[in-house]
Amino acid sequence: MKRRSGFTLLEMILVVAVIAAMAAMAYPTMSGWFRGETLRSAADTVRTAVAMARHMAIEEGEPYRLAIVDGMGNLRAAPDRDDAWSGAIDPSEEFEDTLPEGVILKADSGSEDAPADFLSKKTSLEKGRVGASQWVTVATFYPDGRADKDVDLVCQGLGVKPLTIHIRALTGTSMVVKDP
Repeated sequence: MKRRSGFTLLEMILVVAVIAAMAAMAYPTMSGWFRGETLRSAADTVRTAVAMARHMAIEEGEPYRLAIVDGMGNLRAAPDRDDAWSGAIDPSEEFEDTLPEGVILKADSGSEDAPADFLSKKTSLEKGRVGASQWVTVATFYPDGRADKDVDLVCQGLGVKPLTIHIRALTGTSMVVKDP
């Protein structure tokens, strides 16, 4: 009797079943990790916008405003002049960005807000399509590098603990604050 090398159908089904079971067990952990990484990436984007607003204020020698669309994922830094916020300006004078889909940014008012509804709408508007009245100023940066006030911005994502970005007025710098 001659022996054949290879696998039986039963062996192949068992291997596929074990792989599927392991993937099903790992999925919740991996999806939570991915959402957490997305939120950390969004916090880095916010910190970049803060740094850009501060840098441009120092470089241009005029105040720069950092604004967000509260409850959405849009942020912008541009000169603290009415014409920069009501009409078109030279793109080199501004920094506009959006957070990853599924992440929103809110100015921390100190009160307990209702949880964000991520399923009913897009979390950011298209870049360049935000109306002047939708921007909410969170800080103004001066040519000496400082900001006009201390500000806390909260990045929220579905199924992950929010991250708070603190802007320090005295230095105009930002950092992610760890909640206890």
